[in-house]
Amino acid sequence: MDFSQEKHPAGSVWNLLLFQKFYDFDVYFEPIIERFPAFEKSAWCAQIKNTLIDTIKLILITNKARDKMPGWYKVDTNLELLKIYIRRMRQKKYLSTRTYETAVKRLAEIGKILGGLINRKN
Repeated sequence: MDFSQEKHPAGSVWNLLLFQKFYDFDVYFEPIIERFPAFEKSAWCAQIKNTLIDTIKLILITNKARDKMPGWYKVDTNLELLKIYIRRMRQKKYLSTRTYETAVKRLAEIGKILGGLINRKN
């Protein structure tokens, strides 16, 4: 669901493009990992879900922080972790080529938005 078309009050996290794109990625990717084999759910799926949730929290916290740079770097680290997890799931053949490419493209777009936030502050 794309929340960019809805009206939100000034200062709302929904006005932050990074949050919107990552939220959309989470909504897209979570049902995919739910279809992984049961024996992977306690390890890889849990790790991926925790990273997704942690990243959403980091974006929310960093958006409210005075000094945003440390938070944006933590978000960037989580994006790199997600890329590694997704690559590993593709190697294990839990993701189709199309799903893998879509996920990687979405994360790359999120990374570009984050890079713009980081470069704007430097």
